[in-house]
Amino acid sequence: MGADDLHRQIETIWRLESTQLIAALVRITRDVGLAEDLAQDALVAALTQWPGSGVPSNPGAWLMAVATRRCGSGASSRRSCPTSRRSTGSSR
Repeated sequence: MGADDLHRQIETIWRLESTQLIAALVRITRDVGLAEDLAQDALVAALTQWPGSGVPSNPGAWLMAVATRRCGSGASSRRSCPTSRRSTGSSR
């Protein structure tokens, strides 16, 4: 697969997954801006890693794992994530 094909595939995955990814991150962080930052960080990680390793079998889960890991590590660009919500999971 060529680089252009891979970038088109990643773009398609992003279009399909980004809304759910951001919504889930908003539920975790309770901050739309932070959720968008984390989702964008995950997209950048995908653009960096997937050309070498290939697209994972569940790209949406991969993006979510990267975003939540960055949230937990404090690697987000603007703010930190609440730690209490991460440990308790979702409240349905």
